[in-house]
Amino acid sequence: MAQSLPQLDNSDYTIGWIAALPHERSAAQSMLDEKHAPPLKHPNDENIYTLGSIYCSGGKHNVVIASLPPGRSGPTPAATTATHMLSSFPEIKFGLIVGIGGGIPSDDNDIRLGDVVVSQPDGQFGGVRQYDRGKATFHGFEECGALNSPPRALLNAVGALQSKHEMEGSVIPDILEIMCTNYPLMAKPRVGPGYVYQGAANDRLFNASYKHTSSRKECSECDNAEEKRRPERPDQDPYIFYGTIASGNAVIKDAHIRDLFPDCLCFETEAAGLMNDFPCLVIRGISDYCDSHKNDRWQRYAAATAAAYAKELLSITDVTDVRSTPDARRISSQLQEINSTTQKIASTLQQTQLSKERQDIYQWLSPLNISARHSENQKTRVDGTGLWLLEHVEFGNWLSQTVKFQTLCCYGDPGAGKTILSSLVIDHLEHLARESKSGLSYIYCDYKDPEQQSTENIVGAIIKQLLIQIPQIPDSVVSRCRDRMNAGKPLSLGDASELFSIICAQFSRVYICLDALDELQESNLRRILKWIQDGPSVHIFLTSRPHIQDVVLEYLESQHTVIVRANESDIRRFIEHEIGGPNDIAPRAMDERLKGDIFAKILGSAKGIFLLPSLQVRTVLQAVTKRSREESLESLPSSLGEAFAGTITRILQQPNSMSELARKIIPWVHFAERPLTVDELASSLAIHDDDNSFNSRGMPDPDILLHCCYGLVVVDQETSTIRLVHYSLAEYLSKQEEIFGSNQQQWHDRIATVCLRFLNFSTASHTEVVPLKYAATQWGHHLRRSDQRPGIAFEMAKRYLDIDCQNHINYSAGLKLLCDFMYKTRFRREQTPGTRYPLVHIAAFFGLDKIILQSSWTRSDLNSKDVAGRTPIAWAAESGFQDTTMALIKKGATALDWVDDFDLSPLILAAIGGHRAVGQTLIGKGAKPRFDSSLQRTTSIWAAEKNGNNDMLGMLAERSAASGSIESLGTLMRDTVQRGNKNMAEMLIEKGAAINSVDGSGRSALITAVYRGNEAMVEMLIEKGAALDVVDDAGRTPLVWAIRTGKDSIVKMLVEKGATVNSANMVGKTALMEAVENGSDNITRILTERHDLAIDAADTWRKTALMLAAETGKDTIARILAEKGATLDLVNSIGQTALMVAADNGKNSVVEALIEKGAAINFMNDFGETALTYAELMGYSSVIETLKANGAKIVEA
Repeated sequence: MAQSLPQLDNSDYTIGWIAALPHERSAAQSMLDEKHAPPLKHPNDENIYTLGSIYCSGGKHNVVIASLPPGRSGPTPAATTATHMLSSFPEIKFGLIVGIGGGIPSDDNDIRLGDVVVSQPDGQFGGVRQYDRGKATFHGFEECGALNSPPRALLNAVGALQSKHEMEGSVIPDILEIMCTNYPLMAKPRVGPGYVYQGAANDRLFNASYKHTSSRKECSECDNAEEKRRPERPDQDPYIFYGTIASGNAVIKDAHIRDLFPDCLCFETEAAGLMNDFPCLVIRGISDYCDSHKNDRWQRYAAATAAAYAKELLSITDVTDVRSTPDARRISSQLQEINSTTQKIASTLQQTQLSKERQDIYQWLSPLNISARHSENQKTRVDGTGLWLLEHVEFGNWLSQTVKFQTLCCYGDPGAGKTILSSLVIDHLEHLARESKSGLSYIYCDYKDPEQQSTENIVGAIIKQLLIQIPQIPDSVVSRCRDRMNAGKPLSLGDASELFSIICAQFSRVYICLDALDELQESNLRRILKWIQDGPSVHIFLTSRPHIQDVVLEYLESQHTVIVRANESDIRRFIEHEIGGPNDIAPRAMDERLKGDIFAKILGSAKGIFLLPSLQVRTVLQAVTKRSREESLESLPSSLGEAFAGTITRILQQPNSMSELARKIIPWVHFAERPLTVDELASSLAIHDDDNSFNSRGMPDPDILLHCCYGLVVVDQETSTIRLVHYSLAEYLSKQEEIFGSNQQQWHDRIATVCLRFLNFSTASHTEVVPLKYAATQWGHHLRRSDQRPGIAFEMAKRYLDIDCQNHINYSAGLKLLCDFMYKTRFRREQTPGTRYPLVHIAAFFGLDKIILQSSWTRSDLNSKDVAGRTPIAWAAESGFQDTTMALIKKGATALDWVDDFDLSPLILAAIGGHRAVGQTLIGKGAKPRFDSSLQRTTSIWAAEKNGNNDMLGMLAERSAASGSIESLGTLMRDTVQRGNKNMAEMLIEKGAAINSVDGSGRSALITAVYRGNEAMVEMLIEKGAALDVVDDAGRTPLVWAIRTGKDSIVKMLVEKGATVNSANMVGKTALMEAVENGSDNITRILTERHDLAIDAADTWRKTALMLAAETGKDTIARILAEKGATLDLVNSIGQTALMVAADNGKNSVVEALIEKGAAINFMNDFGETALTYAELMGYSSVIETLKANGAKIVEA
């Protein structure tokens, strides 16, 4: 007689568990440690409940499980379910919303299928944001509400569980194993995939732009090249992510929409219905990536991992804490608000048919077709770029404030991407305007069309756009426009002002976007700004080059300012979009190395400007071979060079005073060691050859600095520094043999002379003069780059570094600044007042070898330590100054092995910097490599390997082996294998590196080489004696790794060399099963050639390789296995033979193959089932036909 279930009072239940879908409910029910009898319900409660308990350390939690009605999903059914639950169970304290969700993978969150996402409050929100209410934008959304934070007891438990996982890991795998033991059908249900891990091969994330094209749900026909490469995980256990979950009505199936929510971890559709009134924690197992490749394969397993997390969480949640939590409040009537909001949004999308008169009014107001330009910019804009502006605090402040003429000014240099950003802002505001009864007008100013873009046409276009957004034009507007049109009068500013005031009153707020204001003629600019100033309150967004901001400020005082610079992530997205896009004329002329070179070159040269990268990448993509593309990377588009040359010609044609000034400014800006401030440059230009003191009256006006250079130099408004307009100009100048009549060394000599001249001024007013810091910290670099040629600068430098010449104010002040530059910022050390300055160290720091050779410094000076514990030779070694290193040794430096206060020797410093020549010089002169630095990977040997210095590494490795540091060499050797440097790895092995040492994941060098697919490396390691059967922490051998990566040649090599073929991982999966799962016919043949292969080996569920082939429809592999002796009629843990498995999964080709090879067609298992039983149950007509044609019949048990 069945044991009766305990009946508890409804008030004994404290936790509500909502599982929307049937398989989510099944997973939830399997987590119960006890089951209870059905409850007594409220008369209006239509829910069906499962009741039970989950054990915890302090007792047990009584849990109520409810699901949504079949076929229903979303916030409204969820809210109804929760409302009914609370009506029947008044003591429920909080809810757990547990089930599946769609993942939002990103660089920061490498979310995989089966992982678990848990909602976690972030200070502002309760962990869930509603994505289809409020203000949806390109960068995400501004919420109208958020799910209340769970009660403290539950949050404390979440925090405790996070901490536990950091130390011990999760018990989710154990919970899932118990689930499958208790409920075997969950591991292998009759229909569809089970509640078990579905295999890494079935977890595929594709590029957002790549759509699923096959009629089949699975992605077997999808292009592998479009799949994103993600690092291999060490095991199949789910990872757990905590953060914000996006909730709403819609199921997301578009990767582009998904990627608009980078701050969220997943999407789901129930939590939005429980906002504000039901404290909940949302737990989601990831079943898909919210893209067009979405299918159901992972849903059951994802439901199971989420349920297992919920059980683990409750197991550490204190019963007393839950009991003391206040009762959950009932859900409010906000569902009606959700529905009304949705209807409101939909209704605003309808457009009214324009009448003939209305069209005439539009044409009279302005002929400008603004939408065409906007459409063009939308097409140019790459999805996902510019979001930083929408997220900028100043943008948010501008949107939220109501001060009259609230203005957001976005200033940026030419080519910074301002116009594209404007298009993004316009789209964003357009969305807000529809929701909030706001109006929006925008203008793209264009210097090419001054006649069309008159003041009247522009203000008329602003009015026209607002009128289009009004369902019915006010009668006063119609009559005024009709009167003017009938009289043949054009729009005047007076008319425009009156119309504008009437129309603005129709909106709650009006936005005006003005792009590229600097391209307007100044007279038009001022008239437009004055017209806005005299009108009603509006929110203005404008972009421009910085030089007009004073004019703007005259008319629009309440300003927020954002400096526009091309964002590196935006440029990267743009390049990714271009590669393989319409402008890529030879998409196949591309590989990962070339792509990496393109990114490195273009990103490195952008410097805040978007125009040049766009020109560069498109120039590269016009080449048709990889080689020609590599060559094109070496030079920028020719039009830029021609433009620079033409500009320089025009500069030289200016009046002498302006030309002479520009001929100094451009080289100074180009050759400066760091960006100069405007004042630093102006002060430096004021110093003449015969000056003995600084005269500020010689400083040119800052505006003149820009004007005379014809745009080749620009000022960064944020830092007040002056720079060349673009890095491309710097490259252009660097290629010239001479710049304005002098070569590079001569210009550096001139700049060094100016710096030293200033430092030698005896004036006491140095604190008021700005170039002191630059002169003090950079003079030596200019002198070194001048080749230290004999002359004024060289002689001045020798005197400056003469210890007997420290006799005036600027001298000591300059040295103090230099010492602060060398020590204070970097080492947090300061030169002690009253002590001698480290002049030898300064000379070594700058690399002034000729001055060192001509100096009178003693051996004691040459081997002295400074405030950081460094010797002069350490400074020279760090910077790679070979000549300076030799000069110091020649003059008597012997402290080659002394370490500084940070345990770094000259040799380590040289190795860190990759300065091979200096390292070899030091070793050749007797320096001893160290292998016991407290910072292991900054020892000289590690640094040499990292920088690929084989010669230096060889010398260091020999010394390492001689000193007994074999373990260090083994780790180094594995790193070298990872980087693919076969010669260096072989050398390290020969020098004594332990070939079979393993890393923290149990992986040897051989496993690493196999995983990387480096056949030559694998062969070398085997020849050197690498263990073939080493097992990593995930239970994988080199052979398994080779199979997983699909490298037939490496598999064959390992098998022929004697690798064990029958080892199995923790769930019994063998190498042969791995080959079958990966669908490799050839690898299967290679493995079956081994006479010792256990072809019938079974995993934990008694599944053989043949059964796996049958399940996955691999008929060729099934034939190979049968021909090689696989037993055809073994049964798995649920009584199925391979033929039954094939029939159950509808794999007719495998059914035919197994019948052909002699499978027992009418075999009946202990449940009375045959292959035909399964085929008929599932309705697979082709399988039924094949079975019956070959004699299958219903066999009576």
